[in-house]
Amino acid sequence: MKSFPQGPQWIAAKWQQLRQTGSLLWLITLGHTFTHWCPATFYLLLPFLVRELNLSYSQAGFLITVRAVANLAVNVPSGILVDLVGRRGIMMALALAFTGVPYFLVGLSDSYFWVLFFMAFVGVGNYLWHPAAISTLSEKYPEKRGFAIAVHAVGPNVGDGIAPLLVGVLLLYFSWRNVLFLNLIPGLVVAFILWKFLFGKAEVQTATKKGLSFSHYVSGIKSMVRNSHLVMLVFVAGMRSMTQSGLSTFLPIYLSHEVGLSSALVGLYLSVAQTAGMISTPVAGGISDKSGRKRVISTGLVSTSIVLIILAYFQVTWLFIGVLALLGFFLYAIRPVIWAWVLDIGPKDLGGTLVSVFSGSQSIFGSLSPVICGFIADRWGVLAAFYFLAATVLLANFIVLLIPEEKPEGTAAVSKIAEA
Repeated sequence: MKSFPQGPQWIAAKWQQLRQTGSLLWLITLGHTFTHWCPATFYLLLPFLVRELNLSYSQAGFLITVRAVANLAVNVPSGILVDLVGRRGIMMALALAFTGVPYFLVGLSDSYFWVLFFMAFVGVGNYLWHPAAISTLSEKYPEKRGFAIAVHAVGPNVGDGIAPLLVGVLLLYFSWRNVLFLNLIPGLVVAFILWKFLFGKAEVQTATKKGLSFSHYVSGIKSMVRNSHLVMLVFVAGMRSMTQSGLSTFLPIYLSHEVGLSSALVGLYLSVAQTAGMISTPVAGGISDKSGRKRVISTGLVSTSIVLIILAYFQVTWLFIGVLALLGFFLYAIRPVIWAWVLDIGPKDLGGTLVSVFSGSQSIFGSLSPVICGFIADRWGVLAAFYFLAATVLLANFIVLLIPEEKPEGTAAVSKIAEA
């Protein structure tokens, strides 16, 4: 009788490889969790800042807009560096270092000018993180790209879900400034864990390939610009971000100022939405790997629009928990699926730049949303802003329907040029 062809040593080697690959995914996801911890905290603190500094809704929205616009200066160069230099571990380490400090400085500010100034730096860590992390996962898991990026996207759901709960309770005992100071603690803990177990490990070095030559990079950029479907997807990503940014800014203000909920309850409501998104995100990513990206994205966008209209129209407090759960379930689930679709059809060797362009579209549209919603809220009320957000996500769905779903290419345009 023949023995098992590969033998027990082969099985042990494959098991060890699987464990190592899994640790890369989960540790990168842990880092992603913290890059969203501070932003989630700030959204809950925003109503207190608005009261203390006596700000209008437009001024509150402008704080978020300044953050998004300023981050564009970091976003595109970071993706270019990832592709040309290939030092992804260092980029992720720098991202974590730049996450908590600007919020700490916001807590020291006593005027709108200085808060506005430091808000320009609070998203630097987040936008440094994505090009390095997502391009690494895209290369490491080509057959399960949707699932891997979805697991990575669970990180912010965990951070955004835990942070409102914890901060909502802390605000009952501490000022919003002291809470911002305390935010440095989880950042230091996560940074130490990743420094100890991720950035110095060989598995990250194997995922970090040699950088491209400048000529190959330029050729890849040209192929990206000529891809109309890729451009449309980047626009869809921006519209979805517009919806999320507007909700993140004005939903806490609405629940606190209009409905009159305590900070603990507001934190609980926001946590419900994030928890629902945490559950749906890997499910949606896995389904999109098997059934296609387009179907998942279209379903999520239409459902998000319907739920937003229900939230604004009925205004029933006891419905908020269920409605916010559905909102988080659909809105956050489609985010990594769009990322995966962009990486499917884009040049493989330009993963960092693709992520930067993708993030840039989100930043541009996301920066417009709080200001637009602020003007709408000042004139017609916060609920009118929710109707506007429902319209934006519905428009995004119409664009998705125009994009044919193509089979992901195994080789990128840049790769073909390199082989010629």
